[in-house]
Formats: sequence, structure tokens, C-alpha cells
Amino acid sequence: MKKIGIIFLVLLLGCSVNQYPSRAIVQKALSLVGAPYRYGGDSPSRGFDCSGLVYYVYRSVGIRIPRTAEEQLRKGKKLHLRQIKPGDLLFFRFGNSLHVGIFVAPGYMVHASPERGVVKERLGKYWRKHFLKGVRYL
Repeated sequence: MKKIGIIFLVLLLGCSVNQYPSRAIVQKALSLVGAPYRYGGDSPSRGFDCSGLVYYVYRSVGIRIPRTAEEQLRKGKKLHLRQIKPGDLLFFRFGNSLHVGIFVAPGYMVHASPERGVVKERLGKYWRKHFLKGVRYL
């Protein structure tokens, strides 16, 4: 019985936000799917733009990052494609515009789409074509 209690405690502590912030980031991002899009928005009540979603999710787990996509890209640790893990940021270039999403699982990201609000989306050809860089703050 004591052994089971110790195992449970280890499992419980192993799931803490501080020890595994990437898990908390992914869970928070997924919980916001369906929230509305709003240019300049950074909260569930006002809606989100892409960098506002990232800013809100990271702050909700105690990690301070810049508010704009440009600053998020510039100040984070740059990653090669093969280094990207859940909770990392994915940046895409569309002409002069920058878009950011949160990598949540192999082949998927959560991002704020102007047309559909916050969505979980597959990273298909379209996204690969515009991929710029991965960034880590964890």
C-alpha cells in the first residue's frame, strides 16, 4: 500500500506545471480552441490574434514572453525543424506578414485564424511552404 502511495505521488508531481511546462502549454492551447479571432486580442473575453494567443497561453503557465510575433521570433531560442517539440512556437512568413502558432503534437498546431478563430490544424503542404522557423522559450 505504501508503495502505491509513493508511485502516485511521483506521478502527481511529474505532472506539475513547473516541471513540465510544455504539457501545460499544450493543454491550455487546446482548451482555447473555438475562441474567436480579434486583431490585437490577447484574452478569451476579447478574442485572440496569433501572437496574442501565444502570449496568453505562455503567461497562463507563468512564462513571460513578448507580445508581438516579431518580438516572439526575435527573442526566443531558434530551432531546427527536427528539434521542435510540443509547446514550441512555429513561425510562418506570408509576404511581409508573420504568423505564429503553438506546436501541440506531431503534425499539428493550435493558432488563431482570422477566418476561423482559434483552431487545431494539421501542418500540411500549405504550412510547410510558408514555414520560417521554430522557437523555444522553455
